[in-house]
Amino acid sequence: MKNRVSKKSKRRLMIFGILSIVAIFYFFVTLIGYTYSYISLKQEESKLKSELLALQDEKANLKIEIEKLNDPEYVARYAKENYLYSSDGEYVIKIDSKEIEQPVEVKNNQLLYIMIGGLSLFAILILFVKIRKKNSSKR
Repeated sequence: MKNRVSKKSKRRLMIFGILSIVAIFYFFVTLIGYTYSYISLKQEESKLKSELLALQDEKANLKIEIEKLNDPEYVARYAKENYLYSSDGEYVIKIDSKEIEQPVEVKNNQLLYIMIGGLSLFAILILFVKIRKKNSSKR
């Protein structure tokens, strides 16, 4: 006795299977979309938190600057430094920072090449002196 499955049962199973696969596919697509949105929102949140900290630091610095600007001596010095303000009997001489000689920076590679060149010249000098001593002692 073989159990035969009727055509109606096969059709019902086929329709239910297809609907199940579509529902599972929809679930995974939705899950991936929400996960991507969550990750991008977390990144934006961390970016905004760091920006908030920077703005809070700037706010604190500006409050300090406001307190300093209430001092007349500070205001006078600030005006002299930034706006070339001078009192009676004072002369303002502005020196460009480009005119001031900056120290030459030697990079690590350049320093290494200089050291190797100096050591090789020193070694050649020592060899030359030894060869001259040998030649002079043979005579």
